[in-house]
Amino acid sequence: MRPSVDPLLSAPPGSHRLSDLDARSQLRSLAEGIHQAGEDMPFTDARHCVSDNLDELEDRIRDIAGLIMHVTSSAAFANRGISSPAGTRDGVTQRRVTALTQAVGTLGRVVADLGTAVAHAGLLQNAAPLAGLPELTRARHVNRSALDQLLNSARDHLYQAAHQLRLDADHLAPTALPPRRAPTPAAVQAVSPSSPRTR
Repeated sequence: MRPSVDPLLSAPPGSHRLSDLDARSQLRSLAEGIHQAGEDMPFTDARHCVSDNLDELEDRIRDIAGLIMHVTSSAAFANRGISSPAGTRDGVTQRRVTALTQAVGTLGRVVADLGTAVAHAGLLQNAAPLAGLPELTRARHVNRSALDQLLNSARDHLYQAAHQLRLDADHLAPTALPPRRAPTPAAVQAVSPSSPRTR
């Protein structure tokens, strides 16, 4: 499920740099969409056993593929502004590009989990008409267990990516310089030209 709003869409034409506030908003919006994708993963408990539904898995893979394309596009767009000859290499944009590309890496692991889950779901579908044979019952149990582990792993990766993007958003602001301290009266007296010299 793709985030509904991306601050990049409202950036001025030709601009590749978001304001610091919009950059944080972008990461949080993407984190929300990724977290929702985790919530949409099929259940793996006995009461809601839809994890071997190939139509459901197809929908989830389509959602994750859309997220990968969206996040990669956001990273590429931001990177153009700092990689071009006339680009400004500001630290906020560089950290945002890093955060986005690392999120894509984690989403790639989700796709790998789901791809393998589809293979196990296919084996389960194939074995369904032959249920009852002891060896097939054991094989079905093994495939069901592997499928559930893969879906749980995919969900964990999605939550991990969302959590990391939120952390990255929180640390995206430029490091503030410490405030200057006003000189103490003693220090002013020590450097004052009118202060008498001690011999």
